[in-house]
Amino acid sequence: MKKLLVLMLGVAFLTSTINCKNNDNMKARDPYTQKYTNADFYKDGELDPEIALKAYLDMLEYYGVPYSDFLKENLWITDFNLGDFENVGMAGIFWVNDPDYKYLGHEIYLLPGQMIVEHYHVASEYPAKFESWQVRHGWAYNYSIGDPTPNPPQLPESQIEHITVSHFQKQFVDEVIHLAELESPHFLFAGPEGAIVTEYANYHDGDGLRFTNPNVEFIDVLAKTE
Repeated sequence: MKKLLVLMLGVAFLTSTINCKNNDNMKARDPYTQKYTNADFYKDGELDPEIALKAYLDMLEYYGVPYSDFLKENLWITDFNLGDFENVGMAGIFWVNDPDYKYLGHEIYLLPGQMIVEHYHVASEYPAKFESWQVRHGWAYNYSIGDPTPNPPQLPESQIEHITVSHFQKQFVDEVIHLAELESPHFLFAGPEGAIVTEYANYHDGDGLRFTNPNVEFIDVLAKTE
């Protein structure tokens, strides 16, 4: 009995030691930070797809997200043709976007301090898109309609005059936030550690997508390399 007790205590101590070491390693790990600026991203005024992809892969590696074959084949990257990718842009992948059964699984990738331009979804031949978001890694400001939230972050200067919503919630890992109201404007703005966000929604129809910034063009820069 005594030997069994000693063995159990030894296992408990070993487990505790391992957990402490793991916790110490996690505590010692520096948060993910911004690595690139517009000076890196643009060549002759054009977004360099190789550097843009490199920036996201660096973040994915930090957060332990595998760069799978499906991701390699289907990832897209855009700066919304605004020339400010350091502050405004995104990468994403539609894991599924089914027009027949009308459902979507989408991943959003935002570099530190990167904003998706404000937008909203209206009905087309399909119902207006209703979304929910779950942060997987990092964190983000989730902006929507509602009363202005005090102490807002500094949003990208290039978008200030095109932003109509001033209510936000800080959204952390595994928190789920739903669209405040159907067809209402909204956007995500990554915190300083970047953000990887899973989106759940009904079918995404490009014909129902609207941007509050009239200069926006959705162009996948990776498609130019194919």
